[in-house]
Amino acid sequence: MSLRGTLRWGGFERSARDRRLPATAMASVDFPSMQRLSSRLEEGTGMARRQAEQSTFLEALFHGSWNGGVYGQFVRARHYVNHLRQLHVVYEALESVLPALKDGPLARVLRLPELRRTSALVADLDWFCGDTRTKPFACAETRLHAERILEVAAEAPHLLIAHAWARCVQDLFTAPQRSGLIARAFELENGRGTAFYNAVSAGELLAFQARLTARLDEVTLTEGEAQEVVQEARLAFRIQALICDELARDAPGLDAPGGSPG
Repeated sequence: MSLRGTLRWGGFERSARDRRLPATAMASVDFPSMQRLSSRLEEGTGMARRQAEQSTFLEALFHGSWNGGVYGQFVRARHYVNHLRQLHVVYEALESVLPALKDGPLARVLRLPELRRTSALVADLDWFCGDTRTKPFACAETRLHAERILEVAAEAPHLLIAHAWARCVQDLFTAPQRSGLIARAFELENGRGTAFYNAVSAGELLAFQARLTARLDEVTLTEGEAQEVVQEARLAFRIQALICDELARDAPGLDAPGGSPG
């Protein structure tokens, strides 16, 4: 898929340049008009969310067996760094649109301090890569994701909620568990190399989720806009799944949990 190509998703084709939803997609989203936005997002993205969360790449990266030893650790680290590089591109795009946001409920969601992870990603990449950190590596799907964020920021800013929520679900809600997994996998101490996943501790997670839910539900949207946000969140999860598929193709022999790379 090229950067400006067509993304096939959800039974229809859409360009990365489309800012609003096709009418056919709008008709497929059916929620009570007074349902809270947080509930709509939770209920309306289940399948897309699971596809992203249960990708072979992420399951193997965080839960798989890598044969132990120096070589296994090196291979796992290489794939983990590739994962961080993709996240850096996406978070950099998200943070780049924040200065243009007007103060209000939308900005309160997007300016949650826990969502500002670019500097943490830079710190982790510095730890793992040193001077080679700046070597560019972003797959086409990642560039598409960043482009989409910039487009909706300019043309339909309410859709940024979908991308922020998707990142919270995928990265921040899993942060306490993944921080420990990465620290153990690479024998890291004192938070080195795990800055990205140290955004929210286990003890802070419920409070963060409650704060996010409250801010989401403060945002005033029309019925059509709320449906667009849910559909955009599905798109965000779907692109993330495509990114993981691409990263898996760069890891020949990658197995699901319990397996081992060849």
